[in-house]
Amino acid sequence: MRIEFIVPVNQDIEQLKSSVQENFSAHLEPVRTVYRTHYDSFDWRLYKKNSLLEDTRDGNEHILVWKTLQGENYCPRMKLREIPQFAWDLPKGPFRDLLTMVLEMRELTPRVRVRSKIHVLRILNKDEKTVSRLIIQENNLQRQRGIRSGKIDNRATIVPVRGYAKPSMEVARFLEQQGLIPTQDDLMMTALTTIGASPGDYSTKLLLTLDPTMRADRTMKIILRRLFDIMLVNEDGTRTGTDTEFLHDFRVAIRRTRSALSQVKAVFPKQVLDRYKREFAWLGQITSPGRDLDVYLLNFDEYRDNLPAGMQAHIEPMRDFLIKQQGIEHKALIKAMNSQRYRRILLHWPAFLDEPVKERSTLKNARQPIINVARKRIWRIYRGILRNGGLITPGTPAEVLHDLRKDCKKLRYMMEFFRSLFAEEHIEQLTRMLKSLQTNLGNHQDYDVQIKSLNQIGSQMQAEGNATPETLLAMAMLIEGLQAKLQQTRSEFAIQFGTFAAKENRKLFRKLFANAQESQKILQ
Repeated sequence: MRIEFIVPVNQDIEQLKSSVQENFSAHLEPVRTVYRTHYDSFDWRLYKKNSLLEDTRDGNEHILVWKTLQGENYCPRMKLREIPQFAWDLPKGPFRDLLTMVLEMRELTPRVRVRSKIHVLRILNKDEKTVSRLIIQENNLQRQRGIRSGKIDNRATIVPVRGYAKPSMEVARFLEQQGLIPTQDDLMMTALTTIGASPGDYSTKLLLTLDPTMRADRTMKIILRRLFDIMLVNEDGTRTGTDTEFLHDFRVAIRRTRSALSQVKAVFPKQVLDRYKREFAWLGQITSPGRDLDVYLLNFDEYRDNLPAGMQAHIEPMRDFLIKQQGIEHKALIKAMNSQRYRRILLHWPAFLDEPVKERSTLKNARQPIINVARKRIWRIYRGILRNGGLITPGTPAEVLHDLRKDCKKLRYMMEFFRSLFAEEHIEQLTRMLKSLQTNLGNHQDYDVQIKSLNQIGSQMQAEGNATPETLLAMAMLIEGLQAKLQQTRSEFAIQFGTFAAKENRKLFRKLFANAQESQKILQ
């Protein structure tokens, strides 16, 4: 196991090397310079799994190492000619499989870069055999966007040779006597702290603690401002277009905003409300086609793998078509995001949200405590879901299930907005039940839309002369498989809805949201 020390800033490296050579039989290897880069996804998926991914470039060769936050190797090292953009770009093998499980569709992002001047001293025994290695690193931050170059901790690392633990312990005691400080913190974590990065700080959750007695209009501005901040954080990545999750999170913030404006009524002036309902509906429209294509491309391997082996190659023209359309839609999105209309939203919407609410208001709910407004609206949406869901039969048109899905999404958003107003264990139980029902309805809608879209894509490819008969047959087989999944999902609806509408859940919904007298108890 490696033993690592921080070298005090006033410690002279050359003097330290000389001291080691004076007290041990040591061979000094030629000094070399390596460049180290810490990678993670934008939303810190590796960090959240207690992991670090570090690339060390020595000459033209890259060595990619997956470590724990405490610096231990987590996966075998992998030598590469260049760093991949996504996990699936790595050569096939366990390293790629494990990394893909963590990163999924997210792009690898360089978080911090360090240049290290490496001094290696091989500690020798009386037979001139290497029994330990001391690696001294002189470290400097490299300049990158928004980050200046500068010094960070120098490190000294002891790497024992198997079967020779004692010499390494002797070197460790010597270094402590020289004033070096033992550490278990990885250098890259120190580098992130130095540049002011906060690993794990990104989240699409609202993470708000609301005051139940606060006025509804003021509370809604707080919620909407948080949603706008999430939009802004994802704007640059949406424009770049390489990591599809930026557009996804951008769209979710837009959808939540639209839901908040539509569901929490009589808190903002009608003129303001109507304006921003239109503007956010427009944002939803311009981001929808690109996201649909992203989803098809992310699911493409699954589509292909569900076909018989002899048909899989014939579906590839569809991938080419989707990539081409994705590029077209992305250009259209960028054009819209560069428009004066979009710039006006970015200017005027936060100005409205940051403006203090007026002391007096004639609007029905503006001055009401938010707990009362939230409870009433959630209860009304929930009752509508129970009523409408209970009327669904095997013969009910798909559009009715789609409407129920939209109502469930409204309920979910409202429960997320006001989660902090209610007892965590209660809101968690109800959210879990709602998620299960949403999954069923969401799958039903997805399969229905995919069937229609694949038919349209096939027709368009055929009209453009990009589809062979074999490709059209492969697409027809995909559609047939999706129809089977659609029917299976439809048959499972009654069970999922029955669980959601169970007596225990109805009682808890009523307790949380129906009775004004209960609302103060559940805040305890």
